[in-house]
Amino acid sequence: MTYRINQYREVVIVALLAILFCGDSPSPGVLTLRPMLAPTGSIRGRVTFNGPLPQLATAKCITPEVCGRTHTYDRLLVGKDKGVRYSLIYLKNPPLGRTSPGQPRITQSNCSFQPHMIVAARGSSIIFQNDDPVLHNCHAYSFIGSDRSTAFNIAQPTKGQQSVEQLRKPGMLNIECDAGHTWMSAWVWVTDSPFAVVSDEHGEFSLDGIPPGTYTVVMWHEGWNTSGMQDGRAVFSAPTLQERQIVVTAGGASNADFLLQ
Repeated sequence: MTYRINQYREVVIVALLAILFCGDSPSPGVLTLRPMLAPTGSIRGRVTFNGPLPQLATAKCITPEVCGRTHTYDRLLVGKDKGVRYSLIYLKNPPLGRTSPGQPRITQSNCSFQPHMIVAARGSSIIFQNDDPVLHNCHAYSFIGSDRSTAFNIAQPTKGQQSVEQLRKPGMLNIECDAGHTWMSAWVWVTDSPFAVVSDEHGEFSLDGIPPGTYTVVMWHEGWNTSGMQDGRAVFSAPTLQERQIVVTAGGASNADFLLQ
């Protein structure tokens, strides 16, 4: 009798384990144990602009046959719904998480860097590609406080040329073109955390898979007001930084909106 009870107990335990820890088995009769994932939440929000839009600085072009005669410094892209594109949102005190290396890419097309801002995992290798029939270069600057220094500088004189650079240090990189295209600029946020995104054309963003807890959400946007010229380039105001303290619950979607003006 004791033997049969023990047998039944083992069967029940195995069945419970199959329900709790198993997904679809790779083949009939094979039990695959998988750890249960802890419930997570998300932070969603929108970056919008309030008030009349400022007039952005413009620059003259030395290769008008390719790039046109003038270009706007596209430092503030606001849609019809007042959503602000290319704002960076990240967790200031992120939980542990694994970044997805991927293959970040920035293309020089129609004499602009596209996309204007990306998030990239530290250790990944970014591809720069020149789609224009004119010389461009990718001059990357890193920052320590308000001081910046060259991280790398890649010349791309040929249409279709690709160059690869590994991103070894976390932090913000500013990419510029020194080949007479002073308006060209891009930003790369290099991070060890998967909890960082860039707002879309509607100003919307979503940070997903966050363990429950209290977090500080940071919104960063480059400055767009000009304060003069230096070495043929417009000098812009400091970036805007805003923070929100947000509570994330299991299975919930917390809100964090930001307003620029």
